[in-house]
This record gives sequence, C-alpha cells and structure tokens, in this order.
Amino acid sequence: MIETTTIDVQVKNPLPWADHPGLSGAYRANGMTIGVISPLEGFDGPVPGMDNHVGLIQQAERAGFSTVWVRDVPLLDPSFGDTGQVFDTWSYLGYLAAKTETISLGTSSVVLPLRHPLDTAKAASSIDHLSGGRLLLGVATGDRAVEFPAYGVEHESRGERFRESLSVIRQVTENRFPNLDSSLGTMRGTDLLPKPTHGRLPVFMTGRGRQELEWIAANADGWLFYTLPLDQQDLNIQLWRRLSAQRGEAGYKPFNQATYIDLSENPNAMPRAIHQGLSLGREPLLQYLKAWEKIGVDQLMINFKHSRRPVADVMAEFGEHILPHFPAGNHVAEGR
Repeated sequence: MIETTTIDVQVKNPLPWADHPGLSGAYRANGMTIGVISPLEGFDGPVPGMDNHVGLIQQAERAGFSTVWVRDVPLLDPSFGDTGQVFDTWSYLGYLAAKTETISLGTSSVVLPLRHPLDTAKAASSIDHLSGGRLLLGVATGDRAVEFPAYGVEHESRGERFRESLSVIRQVTENRFPNLDSSLGTMRGTDLLPKPTHGRLPVFMTGRGRQELEWIAANADGWLFYTLPLDQQDLNIQLWRRLSAQRGEAGYKPFNQATYIDLSENPNAMPRAIHQGLSLGREPLLQYLKAWEKIGVDQLMINFKHSRRPVADVMAEFGEHILPHFPAGNHVAEGR
C-alpha cells in the first residue's frame, strides 16, 4: 500500500492506468476471477450479525479471492430482506484499506442519487489513496424506493440524477479547477482533492439503472450484472462486447456477475436453484464456473447470504479446491 508520507494529493503526474492495482488484481486477461460480496456470512432476515467480519475478509484475501465488494444500503427496509454490511460504505472501506494489503476493494454499489456527487468523489478518491489504488467504484441508481423520500429525492428522478451525479464525479476527479454548472451545484475557482492516483476512478455500472446500454458502455469502465440463465447471459455478454470491446482490445471493459452460492458439504451434491443463485457441491459448481468463464464472465461475485455452512469453512474449501482454477488477476487495463 502507498504510505501516507508518500501520498501526492494533487497527483500532477498520475500513475499509468495500465498499472492500476485495483483492476490488475481483480481481473485476468484470459480467464475469470472470483470475488466476494460483504457481509461474508449466511443469515436469516435482513440484518447480518457481522461477527469477525474483518477476519473473514482477511481470510478471503489469503485464500486468493480477487475482490471484496462492499454494499451501500443507507436505510433498513425490513420488507426488502437484506441490509447489506450495515456500516457506512466509506467508513468501512477506510477501515478495510488499513486491514488488508492486496485484495481489490469494490463498492457494490454506491447509490449515486442519494449522495451529493462531490462527497462521493472525495470519499472515493480518498479510499483510492488510502488503499494504494485498490478501489473499484461500483455505482447504482438505487433499488429501495423507501430511501428516497428520507433523503428528499424524488424516486422518479433517479435515472437523470444518476447521470448528472456521475458526470460531476468524472469532471471533478479528472480535471483541475473545473468550471461546473449543474442542478446539483456550481464550481468556480475551487478544486476537489485528492485526485485519483491513476488519473481517474474505475467506474462500474450496476444493472441498467434506467440507462440505455449504449450510454453505460460509453460512460462506465465495466458492468456489474445479475445472474441469468446461461444462454441469456451469453447473449447479454455478447452485446456488451459489441458495445465496448473484446478481450485484448483497447477499450475492453470487464463484465461481472453477482451470484448467491450455498456450498454443500457434499462435494457432489446436485444443483438446486435458490434466489439468484445455486445450492450445490463443489464438483458441479466447478462445471458452472467453467461455463460462466467460457461465455465471458470476467469476475463472479459471490454472495453468501443463503449459506447454511460457516462461511469460513466455505472459503477454506474454495481456497483449496476452486480458486487454483480461477486465481486473482493481473489484467492490464486499456485506456478508455
């Protein structure tokens, strides 16, 4: 990690984008990696226990998972069924940056319409520095309508507000003393610090977010999507590749799939469908993983909420039997 004594908050000479630690650790040029979504525990109801949460993330790092993705759920909606990892996203990532060394740190995903973009930009750039450039900024429009009135934001405005917020974040992190005019504020003669270590922040769109896919391909550095049947996901990825670029080409942008996994103690347990995922043994799971890799999934993001086993045991099994087939990456990112 970059020591605080060496941090250049103005970043007059950004580090090469091709050497971005967050991207290079999260992806491989010729294969799929596996990440985890916090909290790393199985639990009933909407609220996790968060027991030994940092120790579990450190175990994931040692085991060889490429990325830990931190949810952003501002308010508890009991009817929704999952309040994520409970803590404030940026406070939590600052803590994790100090407690980890190599694992990429992603947001999955920051709800831009509920945040002022200047605050999001400053927090993201700060974590980028404090983690040594390991941050991947996943962004979303928000999927819980109950949160919007609490923030004084119209739910129906979320698509437009998302686009405007992302534009502000790009302008203030990628330019010096930008002249900014938007419905969210005006900037003249002032600047936002720190600037990202590598000149800009890697931005990953979650789902469609009320946007056209062409817009997403043009404005995001990658796409986080949900689990679909294999043939449908294959078509989805093919479309994404046509709008961005193929592996190995300039402008290539990763595709991630989020999937719930309940790994059985029986390594040969046959697959059973669960919400947005599978309950199964590791041998059939390996076949699914290879199939997802074959259609072009760049990273599988595993959510353990429905795990019936202690997740520490599950991750140990992954580390011994599965991750050697899908190691953390050394993907060289291309310029956008």
